Amino acid sequence: MEFYTIKQMIENFDAEFWVFEKPLFIEIEPRNIVIKEELISALELIAEKDYDILIVKTGICNIRGTKQFWNENYGFHPNIYSYLVNNFPQIRILGFDSISVSSFQNRILGREAHKAFLNPKRPILLLEDMNLIDVNENTQFSEIIVSPLRIANCDGIPCTVFGREND
Repeated sequence: MEFYTIKQMIENFDAEFWVFEKPLFIEIEPRNIVIKEELISALELIAEKDYDILIVKTGICNIRGTKQFWNENYGFHPNIYSYLVNNFPQIRILGFDSISVSSFQNRILGREAHKAFLNPKRPILLLEDMNLIDVNENTQFSEIIVSPLRIANCDGIPCTVFGREND
């Protein structure tokens, strides 16, 4: 078994890192517990490639507070990381409404996804368990600000996310 160490701590990211002026929001209907093709297909329809944050709504946020939300969560395939790096090189964060990038039904693939996204040479940070109930494909964000707690020596931390909608 291969072990790896991520040395990215919250204090390693300047305040400007958390301000996103080109947000991309996508709503998908997952076909499988591990998301891949449906997200890549949706991203292939996007002409502009200079987005800096990607927020994905799977719809699982609609069953928050249920046993299914915790036990049958969607995860993301590690190949999505490569697709984003190669096709959307400005994206610094992937946010989504599922509890984790790792589906509890496929923990092995989930570990690979964590390792891919948190690549120390080119990370795409994960904003897991977003409450996106009031956000849909008609919501147009002009800016997103992520406001994490600033605690030394932490690599995962609660945060508040502010979205400014277009007028």
